[in-house]
Amino acid sequence: MADPVETEIKLAAAPSMLARLQDHPALAGKETKSELTTTYFDTADSQLHKAGMALRIRQSGSSREATLKLASPTSSHVKRREWTVPVDSDIPDVGAFPAPARALLAPVLGNLKLQPVATTRVSRTTRHLKHGQSAIEVAFDQGEIVAGNLTEPVSELELELLSGRFPDLAALALQLPLGPELRWSVAAKGQRGHALAYGIAPTPVHASAVTLTPEQDVATGFRAIAWNCLEQLLDNYPLVLAAADPEAIHQSRVAIRRLRAAMILFRKIVKDEQASLLRSELKAATSQLGAVRDLDVLLERVATKARPEDPDAVELLTHLQARRKATLNTAQKLLSSEQFQRLLLQIALWVEAGQWTERSAARGGDGPLEPFVAKVLKRRRRKLRRIGRNLDRIDDPARHRVRIEAKKLRYGVAFFASLYAGAADSEIGGFAKALAKLQDRLGELNDMAVAQTHRMALFKGLDPITAARLQAKLELLEKDTERQRDSLIRSARKALARVDDSAPWWKRGKKRT
Repeated sequence: MADPVETEIKLAAAPSMLARLQDHPALAGKETKSELTTTYFDTADSQLHKAGMALRIRQSGSSREATLKLASPTSSHVKRREWTVPVDSDIPDVGAFPAPARALLAPVLGNLKLQPVATTRVSRTTRHLKHGQSAIEVAFDQGEIVAGNLTEPVSELELELLSGRFPDLAALALQLPLGPELRWSVAAKGQRGHALAYGIAPTPVHASAVTLTPEQDVATGFRAIAWNCLEQLLDNYPLVLAAADPEAIHQSRVAIRRLRAAMILFRKIVKDEQASLLRSELKAATSQLGAVRDLDVLLERVATKARPEDPDAVELLTHLQARRKATLNTAQKLLSSEQFQRLLLQIALWVEAGQWTERSAARGGDGPLEPFVAKVLKRRRRKLRRIGRNLDRIDDPARHRVRIEAKKLRYGVAFFASLYAGAADSEIGGFAKALAKLQDRLGELNDMAVAQTHRMALFKGLDPITAARLQAKLELLEKDTERQRDSLIRSARKALARVDDSAPWWKRGKKRT
């Protein structure tokens, strides 16, 4: 029997928006109200949190139940395995859970004791409704998270699939007034409570490994990769809004680029009209984030060379910081906008139920994953070899195209590596390392080209004399950087040669141990 699975979309809502949503016609239904007190438990050294588990006791009136939740390594943030049992104690009784849950908890807990970490007190209004072919529970939650003397507000809408299909859940969310006051969130209350209790500030999230198996078909493999990319974006974009974290900006951009690369790598399978539209919208989003990232890179270079006693250098830094602030503000408005929030959900809906899925299903998921991957990697390396010839003699736009191809191949290696575990780990690692070096060197060259191309635009709005002076100062500070060009090209050529010389390890997948 399969483990019970919770499928949910959570939307962070401003309190005024949460009140408005109670009158939204798409959310109408018979309702019940309850007061929920939920206490989350962990060991003193947070073993459950480290294992991606959440263990809680929830009380509503005289009813009390314990729940264990954890994400599956092969599923998305919207799906979590969940076991709930009645309890009559203040501490969860591990022995009361079904055998599968006990088997997961036992090795993590060992002989360690559980202790309360944080508590949520929430006023919940629950409604059950039908949408499409599915039964959905809608929960309006308002309250607070408490950890010691610290509190944090809770105001969110939860859409949980009781029966039916995830696309109906996403379609319902798309009917709501998404935007700055209603945004897709993957931050669970238990996670927020743990962070509050231990004083852990949110940090940028790097791409996690994708778990694929040779038994999967191509469509299933693509879904796993696409969700992995989307979840990285969902993890990072709120930190861009809340703290303007430069690394979160970079990781949000990486997540979008990974997703666009996946759509290209699987283009023969997932190509449809909506895929083209989504890729264009994603490109627009990453361009805006890229503008902030480019200024971050330039600011870092200039800051290391500018002397505080040089008034022109100080003025240049001040100007670049102001430009960065304005560009960031535009990017933040984009990420919180209705258009971007709809894009996130439309991607999820397309991944699960786009036009391509019907065509692929009719073709048996378009066949086994591993032979498809081998062809993709072979084709991508061949293209990289072709356009990477004469790397030292091509112009900046052509080198940028080489960088894009290297990036696609590098992402592909990361996506598909788990298919070849045990067969050629050292070869995969060496291949990926060479691609990373190639991408990094070409990236530095592209940063120089971007700085040169957009140098005039950096000073738009200033009077001509000030603009000319600051531009001249920037050129003086960047002289050393320009002299690095030849060295970077030589390094990129060596990395490309290592990629060329690597044995095609993807041909030996059948030798896995």
